[in-house]
Amino acid sequence: GTTALTSLTTNAGGTTAINGGAVTTTAAQSYGDNVTLGAATTITGVGNTFSGTVNGAQTLSIVDSGTTTFTGAVGGTTALTSLTTDAGGTTSAASVTTAGTQTYNDNLTTNGTYTTTDSLFTAAGTTTLGGATTVTTGTGGATFTGAVNGGQALTVNTTGTTTFTGAVGGTTALTG
Repeated sequence: GTTALTSLTTNAGGTTAINGGAVTTTAAQSYGDNVTLGAATTITGVGNTFSGTVNGAQTLSIVDSGTTTFTGAVGGTTALTSLTTDAGGTTSAASVTTAGTQTYNDNLTTNGTYTTTDSLFTAAGTTTLGGATTVTTGTGGATFTGAVNGGQALTVNTTGTTTFTGAVGGTTALTG
C-alpha cells in the first residue's frame, strides 16, 4: 500500500510540475510558486492553497474538506481541460479558464473572470461574490444552484441557458 504525506509545501520563485496524476496529503498542501499540470491531476488534502498560477491542458480535480484557495489565475496561460471541486469544503478562486466544464460542488467565492469554451459553468453551493465577477461560457450555459450574494456585480455571458435555483441577492444585494 501507500501512505499519504502529512502535508506538502513549495516555496515561491520557482515552478512545480505535477506529472504523476495525484497528490494526496492528510493535511494542507501549499504551492507557493506557479504550478504546471502535465497529467490529469487529483489534489487531495485539507486546506489546499495555490499562491501562483495553475496552467496545463489537463483536468484538475480537488478533493478538500477545508478551504481551497486559488490566488493566481488558473488556466490563464494554458487553459485547463476542466476543473472540478468536491462538496466537502469551500473554494475561493480569482480567475479560471478551461476548455471544458467548471464544476464547483462546494461553496464558492468568486472574484474575476470564469471562462469555458462552450461548456457548462456550475456553482452547486452558495456563491459569494468577493469582487466583480464575469462568467463566459459560449454556448455552454451557467448554473447557480445555491444562493448568490455579495455587494459586487455579476455578469453572465452565454448563448446557453443561465439557471439560478437559489435566491440571488437575498442576503447581500448584488451591485450594478
